[in-house]
Amino acid sequence: MRLFDLHCDTLMRCVNEHGSLYENGFDLDYRRGTALFEEWFQVMAAYVPDGLSEDTSYATAERMLIQWRRERDALSQIDSSHSDVTSGCTFRMLAAVENGAAIGRDLRRIRMLADYGIVYMTLTWNGTNALGHGCMSHNQSGLTAFGKEAVRELYAYGIYPDVSHLNEAGFYDVFSLADGRPFLASHSLSKAVYDHPRSLTDAQFCAVRDSGGIVGLNVCPSQLGGADFSFVERHLDHFLSLGGEKTVALGLDLDGTPLPSEWQGITVVVRLYEYLETRGYPKLLLDRLFYKNSYSFFEKSLTSEEECIRIGT
Repeated sequence: MRLFDLHCDTLMRCVNEHGSLYENGFDLDYRRGTALFEEWFQVMAAYVPDGLSEDTSYATAERMLIQWRRERDALSQIDSSHSDVTSGCTFRMLAAVENGAAIGRDLRRIRMLADYGIVYMTLTWNGTNALGHGCMSHNQSGLTAFGKEAVRELYAYGIYPDVSHLNEAGFYDVFSLADGRPFLASHSLSKAVYDHPRSLTDAQFCAVRDSGGIVGLNVCPSQLGGADFSFVERHLDHFLSLGGEKTVALGLDLDGTPLPSEWQGITVVVRLYEYLETRGYPKLLLDRLFYKNSYSFFEKSLTSEEECIRIGT
């Protein structure tokens, strides 16, 4: 099977806990993933907590992106003939920034982040920053004037704005500023299925859909409404009922949320696929959900196939 996961926080854990993306005891690593998938695109989020100073926020994001780049380059040098490397997997590790606090109040930092090759930036986390207000900030205002300039600058550098964690007024500011261009909610669920501040209303989902964007389902039990796959299915079915066949994707949020122990980190993907397959979902639809919708969304910004890390012959 193929996987394109829009969001994980494993990079944060590797930096904070001195781990490696090659092999670790966290929710995912290179060795486990390449043993499971024929093709695997993984977006690694450089997560910046709320409440840091502006300089510390940028330094936090940059420290993670430096490690991401170092490990990406090291993985690309792995000898595909080495006996302990699983054959047959094409792997690509992308980077994003979670929380626009990383740029502080300096638009020049967007160019600096663009130089690392990030594919999206989540505009806020749950609180308030210089761009706007998160979904748990209790502030109902939209993006600040600086936040609106930041969205324009992101598009100028080919970086997508991510509305996960953003409050509703800020969401619609992004929708307006996008002016028909796509944007994404990298790891969000349906508020109609389970009313959680982090989730999207039907109107928000349809706005992302109509922009040509994507919404990544996460597997956070507190947002799903429960800790088994039937809850994931409910959110999926609801988004599909809104015409989301080409919009809904996966943004699992591994290493960013506690999982039931039986889901076993990255293997949750295989278990979820098998569950949905037994429930009668067509393989073509499952491939869209698990891979194709995200690949199609980012296809123009992905570099040539030859630059993917190829494991095996």
